[in-house]
Amino acid sequence: MKRPMQMAQCLAIIVAIFLAPRVSFAAPPTTRPASPWPKLTATEQAEAVEKLKAFADDASTKLDRRLSLFETQYFLFYTDLPQREAQNWASLLDRMYMRLAELFAVKKGENIWRGKGLIFVFAKASDYRNYERQVEKTDPIFSAGRCHARHDGTVHIAFYKQDRELSFAHVLVHESVHGFIHRYRTAAIVPSWANEGLADAIATELVPDPPTNPTRQQVADALRKHNNELGKFFRTPQIEPWQYPVAETLTQFMILQSKRNYVDFINGIKDGQDWETSLDKNYKAPLERLIPAYGAWVGVKGLSE
Repeated sequence: MKRPMQMAQCLAIIVAIFLAPRVSFAAPPTTRPASPWPKLTATEQAEAVEKLKAFADDASTKLDRRLSLFETQYFLFYTDLPQREAQNWASLLDRMYMRLAELFAVKKGENIWRGKGLIFVFAKASDYRNYERQVEKTDPIFSAGRCHARHDGTVHIAFYKQDRELSFAHVLVHESVHGFIHRYRTAAIVPSWANEGLADAIATELVPDPPTNPTRQQVADALRKHNNELGKFFRTPQIEPWQYPVAETLTQFMILQSKRNYVDFINGIKDGQDWETSLDKNYKAPLERLIPAYGAWVGVKGLSE
C-alpha cells in the first residue's frame, strides 16, 4: 500500500483550537525526485476527477454520512454543513488557489491538481475522526484537520468545523496551501520552516484575525525567551509550535524584501536544489545574512541559528 507522502509538512496536525499548540508527526527526511508532475490531458484530468468523486462516495458510504458536493474550478468540497456555509468555504479555497497562482506565476486558469483538490469538512469532530480512521487509516489523535498528499499526486484534506469560524478558516487555508505546494512543479519537498511559514502567511493574509495574528513584538519576545536563538528551526523535519509565528513572519519578511527572489527560492527547491543552495543562489541571501536581517526587522539583536 502506498503511504501518504510529505508527512513532515503536509500531515500537519492541528489541535482542536488553532490558538493551542500545534503538533505534527515528522517523518524521517526523504529525498524526492525533482521530475515535474506529469502533464495530464483534459481527458485524463476528467478521469482523475471521477476517481476522486468515487473515493468520496465510498467514504460517505463507509461513514454512513450524507455529504453534499460543492464543486468549484479547483476543488471538490464535500460536507454535511448547511449550503450557505459550504459555499462560503468553497469560495475561500478558490481565493487561496488564485492567490498562490498569482504569487508563483501559474498561468491564469491553469489547474495544477491531479483532478482537483479533494476537501472534506464535517460538522462534528467525531465524524472527522471516523473518516481518518476508517477511510485514511490514520489515527487523528486530537487533530482538527489533516492534509494527505500522496505519491500519485492526489491530495485529500479533511477537517471538522470548529466553533470559532476564523480559526477554522485559518486552518482550512493553511492545510490547503500545503496541498498546493505538494502539487506545485514537482514532488520535491519544501522544508518545514518554509512550508509552514508560507501556509500561515497566506492564511493570515486571506483570513485576517488581529487578536491571533503574530506581531513582530510577540515574535521578538518569544525569541528572547529562547536566548535569541532559533533552535533547530532550519534543520528539523518539523518545526515546533513556538516557531510557527517565526516561520510566518520570516516568510512575510522574505517576500517583502523581494517577492521575485522568494519565488525563485521556492522554485529552486522544487526543481531539485537543496534549500541552502537555493537560498544563496536564488534568494541571494545565505543564512549568515538572512538571520541578522530578519532579527533586526523583528527587533532582536544578535539573533543566531
